[in-house]
Amino acid sequence: MKIDELKTAWNEIETPAKSAEEIKLMLQENRHPVLKGIRKQVIIELIGWSVFLACYYSMFDGGNKPLWMNVLLVVCVLFPLIHNLMSYGFTKYLIKGDTIRESVNNYLSNVKIYAGVSVISRALFASGLLLFLTYGIKFNEAKYFSLGVIVLLFLVQLGLLVNLWIKRLNKLNAIVTNLN
Repeated sequence: MKIDELKTAWNEIETPAKSAEEIKLMLQENRHPVLKGIRKQVIIELIGWSVFLACYYSMFDGGNKPLWMNVLLVVCVLFPLIHNLMSYGFTKYLIKGDTIRESVNNYLSNVKIYAGVSVISRALFASGLLLFLTYGIKFNEAKYFSLGVIVLLFLVQLGLLVNLWIKRLNKLNAIVTNLN
């Protein structure tokens, strides 16, 4: 898009009628709709994972497994929580730069890091949970088949996540290229 087309498109956009006070309220952290949604998701997941961690010891025989296996499970459960907290911080501080171009370039580099953390945290969580749940099981042919199906489903989910991030990053790269 050329600069004249961009200026024309910018000038054609109708500005919503918001008072200065409404804009100030929207910019507050507690009122921002995206941050509010992410905060709600973090709280719900924190409660859910806390309940899981409180119950896993008896429900999933955590007491019968070695200490390192229990620590591994707790660490793997922390990955989704850290990922969500990172998402909150990432969304909270979008503008990092003196110019729009610098800010967009910084945003792109942060999205690349976030994408990597997203994929790696999902893979580590799934593999740690699977290792914990299968530790000490005596496998037969049917159980190996079930494990294979579960691993295949995890790999498909991970592949879809990688594909999603590749598409997002390609779109952002195209936008940054057009800006430059």
